[in-house]
Amino acid sequence: MSRDEDIAAVNDAGPDLCGFVINFPRSPRSVSPESLGRLVGELDETILAVGVFVDQPATFVAQVAHDLVDVVQLHGSERNSYITRLRTLTDAPIIQAFRVRTNADVMRANASFADLVLLDNGWGTGRSFDWSLIGGIRRPFMLAGGLTADNVAGAVGALSPWGVDMSSGIETDGRKDPQKIKAATQAARGALR
Repeated sequence: MSRDEDIAAVNDAGPDLCGFVINFPRSPRSVSPESLGRLVGELDETILAVGVFVDQPATFVAQVAHDLVDVVQLHGSERNSYITRLRTLTDAPIIQAFRVRTNADVMRANASFADLVLLDNGWGTGRSFDWSLIGGIRRPFMLAGGLTADNVAGAVGALSPWGVDMSSGIETDGRKDPQKIKAATQAARGALR
């Protein structure tokens, strides 16, 4: 989320988590820590703020977690040694994203030191991956990649994730769409409960 109207739509829909891409200029969704502070300040207090980071220094991630977000989500090439270091700096829960192409990717996710793993097709592609690979996962996971209000309930029913993560599936013309946010939240909540 990167705009005030995005936060208003999220507050109306009431998901459990709301993600913010932080300091990643290659993403049109990226926000600065200064903008993040304002946006998180507008977020309903019942919704956890998730900071999404790509290969940022652990000290920066920990400081943002301390000051602004409730949960850390890693989307870069962070290794377990990085997560170990990050844990010495913050108590925030850590989610690590994995691009799933093969069984080896699922095995890497199984070995992650993160609290949760996020299984995805890749950074913001809007497409799902081969879900048959999930059979090898041996830990709680979140599902991402190609999820929309139309398919999230079926995905949850078939795969039993801990949670789901949606971004491009709740956008219209590259902007968050309030109707899609609400419909996707309702569909996911109904399937996950």
